[in-house]
Amino acid sequence: MITFLKVASFLIVCATISVTIWLFYEAKREVKAYDDERFPVKRWMYLTSLAIFFLGTILSIILTGATQVPATRIAVVENTWTGRFYTLGPGTHFWPVARNLTPLVSRVFQYDLRRQVIEIGESPVQENGVQADSNSPGRPVVFFHARGWANPNPETIIELHKRYGEGYLDNWVERVWVSALKGVQGQAQYDEVGSNRVVFQDLVETTLQMQLLDENETPLVFVSQLAIVDFDFEDSINTYLNTVAEKEFSRQQAEIQIGINTAIQEAQTIDAQTNYITTKRKAEAEKEKRIAEADGAAQAVVLAADAAAYEITARYQAEAGGITAVQTALAASPDAYLEYVRNTRWDGVLPQYMLGGAPVPFISLPNTSPTPSATETGQ
Repeated sequence: MITFLKVASFLIVCATISVTIWLFYEAKREVKAYDDERFPVKRWMYLTSLAIFFLGTILSIILTGATQVPATRIAVVENTWTGRFYTLGPGTHFWPVARNLTPLVSRVFQYDLRRQVIEIGESPVQENGVQADSNSPGRPVVFFHARGWANPNPETIIELHKRYGEGYLDNWVERVWVSALKGVQGQAQYDEVGSNRVVFQDLVETTLQMQLLDENETPLVFVSQLAIVDFDFEDSINTYLNTVAEKEFSRQQAEIQIGINTAIQEAQTIDAQTNYITTKRKAEAEKEKRIAEADGAAQAVVLAADAAAYEITARYQAEAGGITAVQTALAASPDAYLEYVRNTRWDGVLPQYMLGGAPVPFISLPNTSPTPSATETGQ
C-alpha cells in the first residue's frame, strides 16, 4: 500500500508539472508578455495545477517517511543526519506517528527473520567444492559441498546491520562457514567426514556458531542443520581408497564364502549325526523287536512243552488210575478177568473165509456207529 501511494504521488507531481508547463506554453504562444487582462487562460487553472503540484510534492515528501514491514520481517531505520539506528516491528509506519521515521532523512532496511538457505561449494566438488587440508600424513585435500539454514537474531539486528549490512549471508556467514570447515578438517584425518559424518557436521556447526557471536557472546545469526551434501578426495587418495575397498570387498567375500562353507559342513555333520542316530535307533528298535519275538517264541515253546508234559502226565495218571481200577475190579471177579484177557488179546479181526475171491467174515456184527440225521445230511 505504501509503495502504491509513493508511486501515485510521484505520478501526480509529474502530471501537474506537465500540465502547468503545457498551459504556460499555450499562453505564451498567443501573447508575448504577461498581462492578466489579456492572458487567455483563466487564473483558476493555474492555481489548481499549482495546488495539485504542491499537494503531490508534500505527499511524496511525507511518504518518504513511511514504510510497511511484513510479519516475517524486521526493519532497521538509519537516520542519515544523526547517524542513529532504530528498529521497527511488523506493521505500517509513517511520519509523524512513527517519530523514528523522518522524511527525506531516514533510510529503511528490512531483514527476513525466516530461516534462509546457506550453501558453500557446488557439485562436482573436485571442481567447485571447498578445499580443506587434513591432518593425515601428506595433508591430503578434501573437497566439500555443504548446505544449511541461517536466520538473523532480532535482538542484535542493528549490530548485524552496522557490521555486514543486508548481504550478511554472502559477505560474512558463508565465508566464516568456509573458515570453520577448513579449521575442523585441518585437525582431523582425511576420512573423518566419511567415518563420522554426523559428528563432523555437528562439530562444524558448533564452531561456526561460536564465530557468529558479538562481543557480549550473543549470536548475531543463528545457524542450524548444517549438512555435508557431498565430499570427495584428491585423485591419489581416491586411488588408494579404491584399492583398499577392493581388498576389503575381497576379504568380506572370502569371509562370506568361509561362512557358507562352514555352514554347509555343519549342516552335513548334523545330517550325518542325525542319520547315525536314526540308524542306531532303528537298529536298537529292531534288536529289541527281535529279542521280544525270540522271548515270545521261547515262552511259547516253554508253554507248549509245559502243556504237552502236563497232557502226558495227566494221560499217564489217568491210565494209571484206570489200570488200578481195572485191576481192582478183575481181582474181585475171576470171570470178568478172563473176559477182559480174552478181549484184550483179540485184535478185533473177525474170522473170514474166501467167497468168490473176496474175504467174508463168518459172522456179521451190527454197526454201532451213530447214523447221520436228516439235518446233518442236508435233507
